[in-house]
Amino acid sequence: MKRAVTVYAFVAVVLSMTSLTANGASEFFLGSISSSTLGGNVTTTLPMFNIALGTLTGVQVTLDFTVTPYAEVYNFSSSTPLTFTPSDSITFSFSPADIWTVTCGTDSWTLSAPTVTTGPIYGSGQVIPEYTFLQLVGSTSAPADLTAASGLDLAAYTGAGNLVFGTTGSGYVSITDGALYGGGGGDLAGTASVTYDYAPVPEPSSLCLLIGGLGLLVWTNHARRRNLPIKPARRGY
Repeated sequence: MKRAVTVYAFVAVVLSMTSLTANGASEFFLGSISSSTLGGNVTTTLPMFNIALGTLTGVQVTLDFTVTPYAEVYNFSSSTPLTFTPSDSITFSFSPADIWTVTCGTDSWTLSAPTVTTGPIYGSGQVIPEYTFLQLVGSTSAPADLTAASGLDLAAYTGAGNLVFGTTGSGYVSITDGALYGGGGGDLAGTASVTYDYAPVPEPSSLCLLIGGLGLLVWTNHARRRNLPIKPARRGY
């Protein structure tokens, strides 16, 4: 009988530990990408992981960008305004060869830029003051997606607030006005999602079961060593 009680106590402890080490949980969030510019930070509506739920064990991120390219005309002159004349034009374009990067903490992923361009934008006599740029938005847009990227820097996804990602990328600019300089970039928007895998915090009932099982195991071992009688529990009728 003593051995049977000890076995029962051991089984109780094992069951308790099994409930505590059950399969992990996951949370999925779908959100949006705030209007931003390539080369800067991209803020999303995705919440960071709440450590009150447990220990974060894995992250999957998807960012579905909609990219609208823009061209810029610069006046680096320190003495006079310059005119972007109707006979001049500027274009700015991205191609898949223009690799972009997306970062979060120490995590970094690359993706191909979309094949998208502002197309030629002709001047209309705009006067551009000294050390000033004129931004000219193109009419086309295209997707550039980062799908199911796995995060390793788990601390970067934990805390309060929303997830923020850094971006870098470059394209190709062409300008026919020899007195002005050209540049460009991409306006970003779109949707985003994140999946958090985590080990949940044990429920109070599981902790009580574990403590009770351990206590019973300790008591039965103590009783066996002192050769104390162990009475079986009465059965209810």
